[in-house]
Amino acid sequence: MLTYEQVRDWVRGRYGPRHAERRITDIGYAYAVTTQPDAYLDGDASAMTYGNGPDLVVKRTGAVWQFGSSPLLMPLYDVRSEDELRRAMAALLPERDPDRPHESVPPTQAQPGFPPVAPAYPTSPPATPTSPPATPAYPPVTPAYPPVTPAYPVNPAAPAYPMSPAATPAYPMNPLAPPAYPAVPQGPEFVAADADNAVLVDAVGVSFDQRDVVTDFAWQDVHAVHHTVRGLCLLVGVTHRNGMFHECRVGAGRQKKLREWSQQLALTLGHYRGGSPGM
Repeated sequence: MLTYEQVRDWVRGRYGPRHAERRITDIGYAYAVTTQPDAYLDGDASAMTYGNGPDLVVKRTGAVWQFGSSPLLMPLYDVRSEDELRRAMAALLPERDPDRPHESVPPTQAQPGFPPVAPAYPTSPPATPTSPPATPAYPPVTPAYPPVTPAYPVNPAAPAYPMSPAATPAYPMNPLAPPAYPAVPQGPEFVAADADNAVLVDAVGVSFDQRDVVTDFAWQDVHAVHHTVRGLCLLVGVTHRNGMFHECRVGAGRQKKLREWSQQLALTLGHYRGGSPGM
């Protein structure tokens, strides 16, 4: 599975750093590139609204998303190799930078996983010969006699016995099985974010992003998950099995959005925690 850094470097190398930074984030939610660059895209605002093409959402696991009209409609591209990443990028990103429509996107370099690297030294032209090639000291020698032709036509040697066709296997051969990759956990996801903080709940566990400080809690380490509403903010708390309590506050800005977050979070936690006490 490719990491976020590998995906970011690949996009930078193909589409340029400015275009890449306006296209990808690493927490699971996309930013609107308008006059409010820190405003998150909610359920009724699409990235296509801003005329900048599809935004990419790259999770820390390396999965690449195209941001659609809502988080529930994001098609997932699990990229485990640079070839799969190249196909996913071709499906998600345009061939021209919308910020520079008159310029074509440069082709992929020999190393698709990294940005193009300029040579350390300028290449020098091939050296020109200083003198013409030396002529042979003696002319070529002609044979004293012409070549002798055979008195009878030469027939190609026939095999001593007829050749049998190649033996076929007694049973049909199966094509090589594809290499086994670790299975990617599947299941619903919940994402809530504001300009400073974010909460992500998926099949792996719970993640808090508080002012670019990311804290991950795998499900096997989570004792309970609590959530409540305070004002126009959603509070999500995680009790670790070691007894430590962690909390993240995300501002919704609108009462309608806060209700949607609360309902979606309850459904997602019910899927992974089975409605146990304390979730």
